[in-house]
Amino acid sequence: MNTARENETSPHYGTWIRLRAVVIFGALTAACVAVALLAFVMPWALIALIPVAAFGWISAILALARHRFSDSGGRYQVRIHALLLNRARGENILDIGCGNGHLAIQLAKADPARRVTGLDFWGSAWEYSKQVCERNAGLEGVGARVTFVQGSAASLPFPDGEFDCVVSCLTFHEVRDLADKTLALSEALRVLRPGGTFVFLDLFSDPGAYPQQELVTQRLEDGGAVAISDAAVAWLLPLPFPLNGKRLLKHARLIAGEKHSLDAHEEPG
Repeated sequence: MNTARENETSPHYGTWIRLRAVVIFGALTAACVAVALLAFVMPWALIALIPVAAFGWISAILALARHRFSDSGGRYQVRIHALLLNRARGENILDIGCGNGHLAIQLAKADPARRVTGLDFWGSAWEYSKQVCERNAGLEGVGARVTFVQGSAASLPFPDGEFDCVVSCLTFHEVRDLADKTLALSEALRVLRPGGTFVFLDLFSDPGAYPQQELVTQRLEDGGAVAISDAAVAWLLPLPFPLNGKRLLKHARLIAGEKHSLDAHEEPG
C-alpha cells in the first residue's frame, strides 16, 4: 500500500536503458535455453546453446547498466546529469533531449529565477513522455517554470538566439533525421544568444556516430562558439563496468563553452 502511494506522489525518471530491451534479450536467452533442453530427446537442439551465450551476455550487460544508472546502483545517471548542471549558466535554458525531465527540472530547482524548456521527440522507441515530464515537474514544485515541447534536435522550433544556455545529454547521436549528427550542434548553437553558454555531452569520440571527428570542432567554430572545456566523461567521473564499455559511455565527451558575443566580431575602430 505504501509503495502504491509513493508511486503516485514521487517523480518517475527511469533510466537510459530501456526495460523493454532487457526483457526482450532475457526472453530470447530463456527461449534458447528451453530449446536446448530438448536435446535429451532431439540432439540437434543443442545448436540453440550457440545464441544463449550472446543473448545472455547482452541481457546481463543491459540489466547491470540499468542498475548502475538507477538510484540503488550508484546513481550514475544523476551524477552524469550533475556534470551538466554544474556548468550551466543563465536564466533561460533549453535542454535538448530531456527524456522524462530530470535534468530540466534540476536546472530549474537550482535557481528560482530560471525558466527552463525541455525538448524531446518522445518517440515510441523510448520509455519517456511529455505527460510524465509535466507530472514530474509538478511534483518537484517547478511546474510553473519548466515548459516541455515536442520537437526534433534537427530543427528546433525556436528563433535564433532565444536562450541564455543550451544543454544536451546523450541526444545528438540519436537524432534519426540527420545523417550527419554534427548538424545538431549547429542547430543547438543557432538558438543560443551571443554571449550565452552551452554544455553538450554526447558520444563525440565514437567513430560510428561521428565518422568525421573534425566536424565536431568545425560546427562549433562555424556556430561562433568556443569550447572552454572538452573532456572524456570517464575523466570527469570514473565509470564502473559496464558503463565504461564502448557500447555505453567509453566514447562520451563533455564539451562546454560559450558563443561569441557580438562585440567579439566587431572590427576595432
